Order: sequence, then structure tokens, then C-alpha cells
Amino acid sequence: MRFRLRFLLQEHDLPPGETILGRSPDCHITIEDPLISRQHARIVVEHGTVTFHDLGSRNGSRINGRPVSGSQVLADQDRVRLGAQELVFFRMETSQFAPRSTGAMRLCGRCKTPFPEGPLVCPHCGHAVTAVREEETVPGISVPVRRAWIAQMFGDFMDRALPQGKYAEADRILRRAAEEAEERIAGGEIDASYLARIAEYALKLALLKRDSQWLCWVLDAYRRAKKIPPATIAAGLEQVTDLAGFSEALERLLAVHHAGEAPVAEEDAPQLAALERLAEHATTAAPAAAGATEDPSSP
Repeated sequence: MRFRLRFLLQEHDLPPGETILGRSPDCHITIEDPLISRQHARIVVEHGTVTFHDLGSRNGSRINGRPVSGSQVLADQDRVRLGAQELVFFRMETSQFAPRSTGAMRLCGRCKTPFPEGPLVCPHCGHAVTAVREEETVPGISVPVRRAWIAQMFGDFMDRALPQGKYAEADRILRRAAEEAEERIAGGEIDASYLARIAEYALKLALLKRDSQWLCWVLDAYRRAKKIPPATIAAGLEQVTDLAGFSEALERLLAVHHAGEAPVAEEDAPQLAALERLAEHATTAAPAAAGATEDPSSP
């Protein structure tokens, strides 16, 4: 009897004894996901039985959608979820077993998603393997999965963390997402809906913490991406116009479009006009606010 664990596009043999899974590079199977603990779980193969043990992980583990408390024996095709990642367990008779490579994985030069060596093109985006340098191979099963966790769990995590007041954790996750967005902007491949999703939560955190850091990041990110924030983001901006740096950051964004550095599509023109009105309102509101706090007895 042989046992395997499938993760992304690779299968990993589970030898007799224990296999540690987690975020630490010292684990047998390393998964870079901020929702996964450094040593998240242990799988033990002993006398033909495979047992999954959660190692007191912060965000817990699930098998077939149900939370795991302590340990649980794995059955064929059980789905194990750690953080945002799902792994599938397989039991195979020796006669069914066909050797498969579990060696190096390539990291696509375009989409930065890992895939096993062998295909002539990246199975995720179609990028030719010949354009991927040899140093972009990833040994074993230790792979970065930034895009996977952002796509699957970012929104769910923020929706839980913000109402519970877990601002420090939300800030940490948001920083990872912002780093990913910055990389995509620098590469000229940022998707408008992707940026809007991150910006939405950044503005929520700015509003809750009354902190201008994430507000300015949103406006500067749209400036660097040379995009007009959609109506949903503009609505969020209206709630934080009183935060420090708002007028300056918005003016920087508008300057890019006024200077013609970023063409404005016809469908974006009304949204640009709305941002210009918001900038004008913020500029006129600032002196009024300063006057309201002035000591009436002062000369």
C-alpha cells in the first residue's frame, strides 16, 4: 500500500513515519500561506494507517469541510484544508502505483505560479517554458502560493477580522495582498477588479482605525496603475476625506490623468469628474474645519 498527498499540480509520497506540514522551511511540506502556522499539522503513516494531527494551529484544519480537533484517520480521497490551501489524500495499492516525479517545480516567469517540470507551456497562463530560466525551478514541494491564497481566502479573512476588531491581523494580511498588487502594477498586469478588491478592504481598515496610511496607499496605487477608481472605491473615499494626506494623494492621482499620462476611457469620464468634485470639496472643507476649531477669543 502506498500513500500520496496531492497539492496544486504535484503529488508527494507519504513515507512511513511522520510528515510535517506548515509554513516553516524546516517542514517536510512547506506552504507559504499566512493563514498556515509554521508547524501546522503532522501526518503519520504507521502499520497501513494514515493519521492526520493538527498541531494546535492558530487557524485550525479541516477534513472534507469539517474542523479537525486533535487527530483523525485519513480515508482515500479525503480533502485536507490548511489555511487557504487544499490537499487531497490518496491510498493506492502497490499494483496501481506508477512512479511519478516529485522533484523540481518550475515557477512561471509570467504569472509566478508553480508547476511541475515537463509541460512545454505553463498550464496556468500558457507562457512558453523556453522563456522560464533554469534558476526559476523550485525544489521539492516547497512552493509560493501567494496568488492562490489571495484569490481564495483574502476577502473571507478580512470579513471576519474587521468586525472582530482584529486590526493588527487584518493589517498583516492586507500588507501581503498589497505587496502582490504592487508587483502586478510594476509588471503592468494588474486587473481592475483585483485592485478594487484590495482597495475596498484597505479603505475599510483606514476608516476603522482612522489611519491615513491605507487611504494614501489606495490613491497612490491607482496613480501608479494609471487607473480610475471605480464607483465603489469612490464611495469609500467619501468617508475618509478628513484623514491627513487625503487631498494631496487625490491631487497626485488626478494630476496623472490631467497631464494625459493615462488615457481616460469614455466610460471612466463620469467617475473622473466625480473624483474632481471630491477633491474640490476636500479642498474647500479643510479651511472651514480649521476655522471651526479656532479660538473665538483670538484676534
